[in-house]
Amino acid sequence: MSLVEWLTLALVCTLGAVSPGPSLLVVINQALNGSRVHGVLTAISHGAMVGGWALLTVIGLSQLLSALPWMEVLLTVVAVLYLLNMARGAWQSGTMKIDPEQRARTTYWQAIRDGAVIATFNPKLMLFFIAIFSPFVGSNADFATQSLLVVTPWVTDTSWYIIVSLLLSSRKSLDLLQRYERQVNRGMAIALVLLAAVMVYGGLQ
Repeated sequence: MSLVEWLTLALVCTLGAVSPGPSLLVVINQALNGSRVHGVLTAISHGAMVGGWALLTVIGLSQLLSALPWMEVLLTVVAVLYLLNMARGAWQSGTMKIDPEQRARTTYWQAIRDGAVIATFNPKLMLFFIAIFSPFVGSNADFATQSLLVVTPWVTDTSWYIIVSLLLSSRKSLDLLQRYERQVNRGMAIALVLLAAVMVYGGLQ
């Protein structure tokens, strides 16, 4: 994996984490109704499960492509189309109202559980990883490349939600995030198109 390819992958993973969704609400709920420690614990458990999905995807793709090498081209084509469709959706998406629920203070264990559950029961994560990993998990993929594919989304996801817990645990901060949500989504769309372009370029080499 070249530096440009890794930077593109890291950008897509970062923008995917930053884009508001159910996971963001879970982390914010823990930070607002519990404490920043609750939010950080939720972020760590969420990131661990994201890393788990990434690991399962890399193992599954490696086994598939080892048994059926001809699937590499097909997966790349499907991945490019999927990424372009995701980019269209991100570009056209509106804003999501971020309105954390008020609830009783939770325990640290509940914070860990909430982060793990919201990431574990999200099958879209595997589809996302299949799309962005498929051009890198081929017959020539070494251990370092496979490790980067697992570590990059794990670290970016965990880091972002820790930042959320520490800095976005007030209503004023949430309003600021909502104000720039459209820009984040469009940045995500551009990054997805860029990654699709990298895949096509790599496939033509």
